[in-house]
Amino acid sequence: MDQFDLKLNNSAIFKQISIGRNARDSRKGNKDDRLKQFLATELESNAEVMLITHDVIRGPIFERLTPIPYASHITKTVSKLVEKLKPYIAIHWRMEQGQVDLMPRCSENLVAYLKNLSLKTGITNIYLATDYPLVKHKAQSHTFDNIGIKHHTAMKILNSSFNVNTWVSTRMLNYLHSYPVKRDLLQEELGGSGIQGIFDKLVLTNADYFIAGPKKCCRFKSTYTYTIMEAREELSKNNETIKNIIDRWQL
Repeated sequence: MDQFDLKLNNSAIFKQISIGRNARDSRKGNKDDRLKQFLATELESNAEVMLITHDVIRGPIFERLTPIPYASHITKTVSKLVEKLKPYIAIHWRMEQGQVDLMPRCSENLVAYLKNLSLKTGITNIYLATDYPLVKHKAQSHTFDNIGIKHHTAMKILNSSFNVNTWVSTRMLNYLHSYPVKRDLLQEELGGSGIQGIFDKLVLTNADYFIAGPKKCCRFKSTYTYTIMEAREELSKNNETIKNIIDRWQL
């Protein structure tokens, strides 16, 4: 944003462009040509700021930039936990889009999978990243609002079988309470998918084994999961403790 002399005030002229139905309506030419024609027309504007939303472009439209590194206090905290847990098996279970009736069975199969993997590898430490409510019965996803008995049953099955570590049980983020931030703002941050989501992602990335759910048990296609896979693949080139990129338990 600092590359532009934007004066964002009440007099600034904005234009909103939605690349969706309008770009698809024309039946002439292929989709790329229709999109180019649509954009060429819409971008003819004297607006100072253009707000563009889309629902037809499923891939990146700009060159990928080097990601901004995470804050050092987060990465240092993750490193401490990874050192403490190693070796460990990490699980990502996003329940929200799983079939509710199947949750207990999904958990039973996960337990069976973990027992077999633990017996085979000798690894007993388990870390779980999930959207299931870990604090005050509030889910980590603001869209996950249909939590019911079968979700609770599934988590009880898992917790009764293993001593499962989470960002809450490890208390590794408690240091944030010493920062000069209002308590309600910090609770709001920790109750969403922000800093603890970053924390979970880094812990999952550094695990010896990374396990995710099968179809019908979770959100199968996930950018979050893909990012972890990508990081683990890169990390595995120089780190012998990375034993897999991703495996999924069976339903």
